[in-house]
Amino acid sequence: MASKEKIGSFEENFRKLELLAQELQENKVSIDELVPRMQDALGAIKVCKEVLQETKSQLKQISEEFSNLESLTGNEG
Repeated sequence: MASKEKIGSFEENFRKLELLAQELQENKVSIDELVPRMQDALGAIKVCKEVLQETKSQLKQISEEFSNLESLTGNEG
């Protein structure tokens, strides 16, 4: 499973992206801050994407294990 550190990192970076989106919509980001803030956003997106890909992979593996377990029990459901 994803470590708590990565989950926290995902949540922190997602909040960072939400804040930037809100500030952009409200025209609160000056032109001088725009490039550094967008670079920061790019880093946040990369972290979020990495965590989501890792989580998807782990969920797929868990699903396969459940399927294998179900086939071993003969679908007694």
